[in-house]
Amino acid sequence: MTRRARASANAKALLRALCADPEARLVEGEGDSYAFKGRSGRRFATISGEQVKRLAGSGLLADAEPGAYAATEAAAAWLKRQAELALPFHAQHAEIAPVRIEADARREVLANLDESPVAALARAGARGGAPWLAAHAASAADRLRRDFETGRLQPRVTANWSASVSDGRRSGDNSGLADLTDAALGARLRFERAVRAVGPELSGVLVDVCCFLKGLQTVERERQWPARSAKLVLRLALERLAGHYGLAPAATGRSGSRKVHHWGSDDFRPRIS
Repeated sequence: MTRRARASANAKALLRALCADPEARLVEGEGDSYAFKGRSGRRFATISGEQVKRLAGSGLLADAEPGAYAATEAAAAWLKRQAELALPFHAQHAEIAPVRIEADARREVLANLDESPVAALARAGARGGAPWLAAHAASAADRLRRDFETGRLQPRVTANWSASVSDGRRSGDNSGLADLTDAALGARLRFERAVRAVGPELSGVLVDVCCFLKGLQTVERERQWPARSAKLVLRLALERLAGHYGLAPAATGRSGSRKVHHWGSDDFRPRIS
């Protein structure tokens, strides 16, 4: 690694540490250098004054107090872009991470973990450190969305160019039962049964968030609900949906195994032929 590459890597590491700790600062050290000062007050990981001026000129550092710099909001966005140079701005506005494909567990693809509002809630922490949305509820949401997409229930907004010109089916209608495969028809029937099980009071929010991927604030604005009410309604709907699928927070069963009785004496041992 060249000297310039090491300096760049050191600058990125310091910016990452500053973003992780809002109280941390880059303070003037000996000579033309700055040192990282965290909550403990210990100074380490120095950086040259020239690099500090360059980062401040780029808007990544700002004066927090005389002789001390703090990371700006632009620094966190810049670090996200640097982490994924192939799709920098996509990575800035999304949580990109490798995931394994269900059909082939050996393959990994990059996916946006924040694509679904439910996935974001499943990763968000609640009081006590536990996730706000339980794993069985998130699994129920994934199953409903999978049936929604497999059943081709997403309305088409453009012409169906895959259809033949001679049959005249380019209207954008994607709900004809004659065009559905057995898998799509089965998914559509499972989706309808799940929506009926949840009930009309909760199914609307469930479909909006899990299938159409609407944000909770969007749902509240469209339905004119109070702030943070959609979050609670969604959790109730997902619990009812998980019950329909037979999903529970933990596996339950009999406390002990069934005892096997026999008519032999205490030292009896069965003969294996």
